[in-house]
Amino acid sequence: MYLTKTRVIIGDLFVLVVLGLMYSATKGFKENVLALSLVLLVLVARSIYYHVNWYKTTKRIY
Repeated sequence: MYLTKTRVIIGDLFVLVVLGLMYSATKGFKENVLALSLVLLVLVARSIYYHVNWYKTTKRIY
């Protein structure tokens, strides 16, 4: 897997989108909170993994 700056940024955007969905889902659909929390957990772990590998490769944050 070739890690690019775009992949790191898109991973962060996915986390923000899921946070927005989670915020909107908690207003009326309380049963989806667990599912969205698990998705958010996976995306945050993936984003951290991408950031660590990007930093090891380039010695820059972005």
